Amino acid sequence: MMHVRASRRRRPIGLSVGVLVALLASVAAMSGCSTVDPARIPPIDTAGGTTRLPGKVVWHDLLTKDPSAARRFYGELFGWTFRDVDLGAGQSYTVIEHEGRGIGGLVDARGMDADVNVSRWIPVLSVADVDAAVATVRAAGGEVFQAPLDIPQRGHVAVIGDPQGAVVTLLEGRTADPPDRPPSIGTWLWNEVWSADPDAALAFYRQLVPAFETGTAASGGYQYLVADGQPRVGVRPKPVADMKETWMAYLRVADPSATAAAAERLGGRVLLAARENPLGGEVAMLNDPTGAGFLVQSWDSVPNTDTSAR
Repeated sequence: MMHVRASRRRRPIGLSVGVLVALLASVAAMSGCSTVDPARIPPIDTAGGTTRLPGKVVWHDLLTKDPSAARRFYGELFGWTFRDVDLGAGQSYTVIEHEGRGIGGLVDARGMDADVNVSRWIPVLSVADVDAAVATVRAAGGEVFQAPLDIPQRGHVAVIGDPQGAVVTLLEGRTADPPDRPPSIGTWLWNEVWSADPDAALAFYRQLVPAFETGTAASGGYQYLVADGQPRVGVRPKPVADMKETWMAYLRVADPSATAAAAERLGGRVLLAARENPLGGEVAMLNDPTGAGFLVQSWDSVPNTDTSAR
């Protein structure tokens, strides 16, 4: 949804295979500790539904080199709470909750790639068949960082880089995907792929998720991917030529200017001050104190575009 010019920023860094494996909580494979139990990782949806929604971003995982700072920052900024799940052997996975509902996870990245700041948000994209999706990635020239891995309560998970390098987790869920619902303040609003070649990115993701169709906004030619009649993911030119291709996530807030000011007081950084978004509302780009980037946007409409990314 962001459609603004940005000045030159610090370039985001890539992720190592080790950190991506940690994201999937395959800690046992990485550490050789057989007592770590990924089966304890809870499902994404706990409502007991049956509907799968391929093409929907169903979760967001935060890799962070400073879990305590991240908890303090997001807890005070958005009212999030954090529930630790013991995986055994001193390892844990943290579920991020908003008003009692799980909206994401927090992964402790300390000790991995010690000289590199790996802190970042990674979305989780629902797919109908993760094995077929991974085959598509390989055929298209993308990279498979983690081949499909079974997380017993969650489903089959893989981590891939698209042909331009943007990293995303793929999930063939064992349970239903979270239902579409209007996003409340402090929850996920939207997701975008920032690409040097948006047309190529659109073509790739339509191959990856056969349910996708391409939509174009009447104002400004903004392109996005639609599944089940719902806009799911925006695709736009990356705003800075030398930044890496990436997925970017938006959170809904009432006042981006006030949120940006609060983020600075809490140790975050404002990368792009709040300004009008031609597609609606205002938008600002922020970094949390650990360096993970995200956007905040006001959004007062109630059309289908609201229901794409919780």
